[in-house]
Amino acid sequence: MRPTLLQLVIASTLALFPSAIGCGGDSLTGGTTTGDSTGDTTASASSASSASSASSASSASSAPEPKDECAPVGVDFEKRARPKLKECYAVAKKKDPDLKGTVRITVDIDVYGKIKTTKIVEKTLPDSVAQCMLKVVKSTPLPEATKCPGKSITIPVTFPTPH
Repeated sequence: MRPTLLQLVIASTLALFPSAIGCGGDSLTGGTTTGDSTGDTTASASSASSASSASSASSASSAPEPKDECAPVGVDFEKRARPKLKECYAVAKKKDPDLKGTVRITVDIDVYGKIKTTKIVEKTLPDSVAQCMLKVVKSTPLPEATKCPGKSITIPVTFPTPH
């Protein structure tokens, strides 16, 4: 599944203005990409609004939006998982130097703030890499899940850095 125009706009905005992270819908979807000197990239968790929230966001509103505590949870979670996610890619890249692609993993949190499911929702990298990344996400602690009841955090991981 390719990102929508809205997701690309959010990703670009968050890359330029990291403090713009907020959660407007039922899903916390990753959007910004960060690279390192090796050219590897992981995507930081950020938020995307649902279609109805996106249309209302474009209209003028006099009431300030409540502070979202879920977006920083996704960002911190991705930062903790990032080193091991890069290891999954590095192992596979040794076998295939031209390896590139994306894996999107979603963590669903129930209404009580407990992790309900963790699953791969999209992958263009080989299954072995995607399964390694899924294992990393499942083993990464998420004690702050209680701040995101009823939400989903999606971690998109892309290698190498798109230019």
